[in-house]
Amino acid sequence: MGNYTIIHMTSESTSRKGTRKLTVALVAVVLIAVVAAVSLLVLNTSLLGPTQQQRERLLRVSFANVPYMDPAVGSDEASSVYFLNVYDTLVYPNKDGTVRPHVAEKWEVSGDGMTWTFTLRQGVKFHSGRELKAEDVVFSLRRMITIGEGYGYLFKPYVDLERTRAINDRTVQIVLTKPFGPFLITLVRLYIVDSELVKQHIAEGTYGEMGDYGKNWLMAGEQDAGSGPYKLLEQKRGESVTLVKFDGYWGDTAPNSPTKVIMYGFTEPTTIRTMMEKRELEITDQWQPLENYDAMDKIPGVEIAKVPSAMIFYIMLHTRKPPTDDVHVRRAIALAFDYETAIKDIMPFEKRPTGPVPSMLPGSDPSRKPVERNIEAAKEELKKSKYWGQLDQYPIEFWWIAEVPWEERVALLFKLNMEEIGLKVNVVKVPWLSVVEGMTKMESTPNAVSIFVIAHYAEAGSILTSRYHSGSAGTWEQGEWLMNAEIDKMIEDALSTVDFNQRMQKYYQIQKKLDELAPSVYVFEHIVLRGYQANYIDYPAARGDILPIAEYELDFRWIQVFPEKIPK
Repeated sequence: MGNYTIIHMTSESTSRKGTRKLTVALVAVVLIAVVAAVSLLVLNTSLLGPTQQQRERLLRVSFANVPYMDPAVGSDEASSVYFLNVYDTLVYPNKDGTVRPHVAEKWEVSGDGMTWTFTLRQGVKFHSGRELKAEDVVFSLRRMITIGEGYGYLFKPYVDLERTRAINDRTVQIVLTKPFGPFLITLVRLYIVDSELVKQHIAEGTYGEMGDYGKNWLMAGEQDAGSGPYKLLEQKRGESVTLVKFDGYWGDTAPNSPTKVIMYGFTEPTTIRTMMEKRELEITDQWQPLENYDAMDKIPGVEIAKVPSAMIFYIMLHTRKPPTDDVHVRRAIALAFDYETAIKDIMPFEKRPTGPVPSMLPGSDPSRKPVERNIEAAKEELKKSKYWGQLDQYPIEFWWIAEVPWEERVALLFKLNMEEIGLKVNVVKVPWLSVVEGMTKMESTPNAVSIFVIAHYAEAGSILTSRYHSGSAGTWEQGEWLMNAEIDKMIEDALSTVDFNQRMQKYYQIQKKLDELAPSVYVFEHIVLRGYQANYIDYPAARGDILPIAEYELDFRWIQVFPEKIPK
């Protein structure tokens, strides 16, 4: 018995030990399998890249140039796009040309239209972390008017800086020197800067106790002073500006808006097309030659957006330089230009303008008709000019923008047309920044220069002021140097008219007066063409969701990027 028992116990013990060993072995196998699976998952994740939630929503857009970094200095396309994304404004435009609250949550206006009181929303933070206050608005307005560049001209004739003040941290009172009918809509160009941050970077300059008003610091592009949905990450001079999403932004954004935006400052057609093919660019500039749009349209996933705009392509005629200082020469030029060929053979998506004001703007006269080409009438006009019989001694210098290659074809067509009536033309290719510099002085501005100009606010007064008022002479928006006292008075009278319908009628009369002076050739009413990556970019403007104000189609917070849809 004893031996049996001992033997039995020994067998049971051995069985239990075997079971334990088997269990341990099984657990070990399971653990090895789990570790292997996790390792494989990690390996696969590292090979496949970040998860959808972690993937960067990158948006890259090309422009004719990099932005000016100071919102009191720039006003061109790239600069305006930069400003509206990096800086906030009191109001935001609607599709019908009205405005809605933005940083200002409400406002009141006095009965005479001269005093505007704005209440600011709470919790708006600058990128520096400071809360935006009423004093920042007053400082920004004063700074823009004092520097006198960029969009300062919109406010300088009307704002009484002595009486404009911050009543308290959340209340701004802006007092006007005279009534200004479109005042509210112009505030979409008052970009609010962090006054304390700017003051910390003031250097020696010409603005009294404010020195250079922080202009050199902002223009250097090392940091911004805004509170907008995006903040400056990096500027590569002459090449690109990189923005990143501001996590502390107070306002709404689309759920898949970009986390990073790169604004490139070049338009070279082969480069742009190659970048689109390689998906290294999401939205192109609007300055590509037509054949490049055709080529990009054949790239799988790329579509061409056709976006109406409040923009006209003008040939500006210098009214104070021979021979275009003679109105009969200018009228002859307008009659001799071949508008039909310019659209048919160069830019077939464009439409004929009826005058200086884009048709989509309130204040464009609907009864107007486009100028028709008439060579015989053009020759008759030339015979009335003081240069008749000696026109060969006064060649016309025509500048076209080097960054916009198809403009050369317009310039050459102009040359061909003018030679038909006996005018000599020298065509010159000039880089954009050199054009801007050259047009600051009357003597260095050419006889003719071809430039797009878009309305800065949704009304005819915007384009008439920037194009033909003496206050804008010396800027790239007015190569005519018109400086006509009667036109100035008519524009000022229209803008001071509070009643909307009366103001529209006055705009019509200005357009008729400009017909007499013939300061410009109205070539195209612009339809903006942009190639974009339709597979993974939701671009609202391509769906017809646009605002009648320059550059607002590129408010980056409403463009959506879906990196998971990028084709492998």
